[in-house]
Amino acid sequence: MPFVNLPTGIEMYYQVEGTGDPLLLIMGTAADHTTWAAQVEAYRHHYTVITYDARGTGRSTQPPDVGDYSMRILADDAAALCDSLGVQRAHVSGLSLGSATAQELAINHPGLVATLQLHCTWGRSDEWFIRMIETNETYILHDDPAGYIRTALLWVASPTFINDQPEAVEAFERGFILENPHPPSKAGMLGHFHADKTHDTLDRLGAIEVPTLITSGEVDWQVPTRYGLEVQRAIEGSTMHVFGGPHSSHIAFHEMVAEWNAFTLGWLDRQSRIAG
Repeated sequence: MPFVNLPTGIEMYYQVEGTGDPLLLIMGTAADHTTWAAQVEAYRHHYTVITYDARGTGRSTQPPDVGDYSMRILADDAAALCDSLGVQRAHVSGLSLGSATAQELAINHPGLVATLQLHCTWGRSDEWFIRMIETNETYILHDDPAGYIRTALLWVASPTFINDQPEAVEAFERGFILENPHPPSKAGMLGHFHADKTHDTLDRLGAIEVPTLITSGEVDWQVPTRYGLEVQRAIEGSTMHVFGGPHSSHIAFHEMVAEWNAFTLGWLDRQSRIAG
């Protein structure tokens, strides 16, 4: 089994697939490594793809104290995983909480990051963002994970997806927690919410000097495009792309997977060629 004990104090589950330069994928709040399945399938023919269960998710350690979760701590976990695998430098792609983790990784472990992709990202949790997270957090505090995922989909999915694909929506809801063989724990989810609410790198993003792609979606209600633009302005030379259309939601990587994969892979391939 691909487990590793990290010096950050947790046991982490991970997967490695493909060949080529290392590509580390960091997923969002409460989601484990399997959420990247469609991206791994596309990327593994070009890169050695590393996915993992962040602390609080899947088969990795799920500490009970929310103080054991922050974007800096999650980033240190990711850096320790790379070190344990002998990866000295990797392309890094993070989504939502994973993008905030990736920011801290690039700031605090700059030698590790070759290129950076920040999807559905933000640089500082303001009052609006904190209140939005708290609407989801309430369900977990009251031990109602089914209510959580049903409500969370209103933030992360497009109206088109919810209205036109009821079977796919139902499968998404069941698979995230209720039929997940390794669901996130209550403690893990509350820890991730804590990391979301306390994230703040905005005044430090200028330290990031690697090629950086920032993406958003026109109908991402959870992390609106205004946050990504703020991050883009803070990282000199970074590129912003906004996915459009009825499925351009927070989970555009799932709803419009072919376009999402083609664009992100194309950008990454161009950066690799430029680097020689």
